[in-house]
Amino acid sequence: MSSKLEFDYDFEHFFPQDDPDLDYFLEYRNTFENDNDFTLISIGNKQGIFDTTFLQKAHQFTKELEELKHVERVISATTIKTPILNSFGFIEVPLLHINNLEKLKQDSIRISASDEFTKTLFSSDFKSICIVVHNSQIISKEASDELLDNLELTLNNYNFKEVHYAGKIRGQKTYLTKMRFELILFLSISLLLIVTFLYLSFRSLYGIIVPLLTVFIAITGVLGIMQITGKSLDVMSTLLPTILFVVGMSDAVHILNRYIEELRSGKDKQNAIKVTFKEVGLATFFTSITTAVGFFTLMMVPIKPMQDFGIYSAIGVLLAFVIAILFLPATLTLLPKPKISTKSTAKVFWNTFLSKSFIYMIRNQRKIVIGYAAVLIISIIGIFQLQIDYKLLEDLSEDNPLQQDFRFFENNYSGIRPFEMAITTKNSSNIFNYETMLELEKIEKYLYSNYEAGFILSPVAVIKSMNKATHSGSSSYYKIPESKSKYNALRKKMKRLNLKTKLKSIVTPDNLTCRFTGKMDDVGSMKAKQINTEFEQFFQNEINTQLIDYKMTGTALLIDKNNEFLAKNMIIGLAIAFLLIALLIGLIFKSVKMALLSIIPNVIPLAIIGGIMGFLGTTINMSSSIIFTIAFGIAVDDTIHFLSKFKIESARGKSLIYSLKRTYISTGKAIILTTLILCGGFISLVFSDFKSTFLIGTYVGLILFVAVITDLLLLPVLLLNIKRKK
Repeated sequence: MSSKLEFDYDFEHFFPQDDPDLDYFLEYRNTFENDNDFTLISIGNKQGIFDTTFLQKAHQFTKELEELKHVERVISATTIKTPILNSFGFIEVPLLHINNLEKLKQDSIRISASDEFTKTLFSSDFKSICIVVHNSQIISKEASDELLDNLELTLNNYNFKEVHYAGKIRGQKTYLTKMRFELILFLSISLLLIVTFLYLSFRSLYGIIVPLLTVFIAITGVLGIMQITGKSLDVMSTLLPTILFVVGMSDAVHILNRYIEELRSGKDKQNAIKVTFKEVGLATFFTSITTAVGFFTLMMVPIKPMQDFGIYSAIGVLLAFVIAILFLPATLTLLPKPKISTKSTAKVFWNTFLSKSFIYMIRNQRKIVIGYAAVLIISIIGIFQLQIDYKLLEDLSEDNPLQQDFRFFENNYSGIRPFEMAITTKNSSNIFNYETMLELEKIEKYLYSNYEAGFILSPVAVIKSMNKATHSGSSSYYKIPESKSKYNALRKKMKRLNLKTKLKSIVTPDNLTCRFTGKMDDVGSMKAKQINTEFEQFFQNEINTQLIDYKMTGTALLIDKNNEFLAKNMIIGLAIAFLLIALLIGLIFKSVKMALLSIIPNVIPLAIIGGIMGFLGTTINMSSSIIFTIAFGIAVDDTIHFLSKFKIESARGKSLIYSLKRTYISTGKAIILTTLILCGGFISLVFSDFKSTFLIGTYVGLILFVAVITDLLLLPVLLLNIKRKK
């Protein structure tokens, strides 16, 4: 069942759900069109683009693109025509006379002197031209892949010297291809690392196969549940098998380690199994609950892939526990008793290492507390330097071909990030009224000069083009007429041409709402928020707000808003996780002090890594925002195992120091081994080409590493001081 899972990467799934801005955008694109159903193709010629051979080849290529299935329209410099409106009527003249060398020279002079086409259809250095391919609206994955394959095949047939292309259909294909590859890669690396750790820990085939079988059954079960419930694998859920692999392995290792220790102490197989599952089994149940709670808090994020990731991860953690608690006892009962050396070299090493660590902790309690306090203060300073930011393709490395093409369009054209803004008139005023048009012209000038948007299409561009057309196509008349009378005369000529069909993608039929659409550099959500704030100030100060109002919209804006939602909900989710897990531990140990005690050594690692992220300039975005939630839910497991063992030892009536030392040596080995396994699993994610996956692997691994050190240094110090006072 799990083998039938499909892969999905739809950007729109990451839009915030039940959000007014999303509702507005859905209505907006139904009125006009979707803002990212396009592909930009740049074809270049090192000798310059004003070459008849190159342009004829580009023209033929454009014509073939127009014939491709799922293509609605193609905009190209070789096919576009400029309107001329004179006393004889309306005619259209080619922008480029690709078959006439003399006229082409005149075209090149005219175009080079005009800003109208630069960084839109022509690159800033005039070494390449841009072709805009608009595909069917809200295209399906199958149609998207078919169009991309045909587009790439057509490109290969023409063998242009320099080609760059980018757009939604290529982005989806790139991500899906990498997701498939990395899903297998992560599991393979995790398997190799964990098998190595298991062998070094248990020195037997027995200690490798039993934990692996337990975890693989759990992973297969979760993937099967995903298939049954219709959930596809996306960029988040591809992490799920790896996370379940390492988290589920933790349960199996704790149980198996204790079982072998009981056998080593002289117990027979049945009694060893009984003691193991009575003591470690209960602690493992508690840790599974707390880990699941950590994942469940992702339900607070109003983003569907995040919610799904949280739900299926939590289900997987609980399923891994159920399988471990049912499968392991049965397996250990049926399997022959493993050969146990009473004088294990590994045991001598662990006892020696942990005994020395325990003595160091006892002798340096004050230094440990002061050291952690100092590190915590420095970390808080770093945390205040964290910033919320996200870029559309920041997941891809700079040497990725798609990222390189993306940068090419930013450097040579107007970028590829969609810009969308709706303008609505007030008091039922017409968009094409002269006073309104003058206000729209102010907005367009601001967008070009201050907002740094480009390739802008709007009613202003239409009016300026028509004014240019009435003056024999002279670029000096690409502007709004100077007087109202001249403007009204132009409007009368336009009405005779009946341009409603051509205007439907930028103006509503009632002429009350219009669209400003364009492209811009991928400036990031933080910069976008800043320039939107500056635009709001400009609009309120410079525009007649009695005439018009505006609203920013579009996929890029929604993704920016989604990123901000994630960052804010991360704090809420963490707070809820702290509260719920503290409550659970308080109920388990029937002590408020123990609840607080369990939180302290797990909050500190989060703060330390948060500080490191701040100092290193790592931004809070869709990926890094969930690092802390995942890590906290997993890291607290070691604390629970430690406290559970301490509770058992204390109940036997031994002294405080003796109970703590027994806990330290017995549980210390298990939590170090499981942390190494967890870190090894997460380290596999650093081989990802996705920046988000790399960050999750790096920082979750660091948090778990710092957490186990804290559990072995700070937690015993806190226990000693609380119990002594009592």
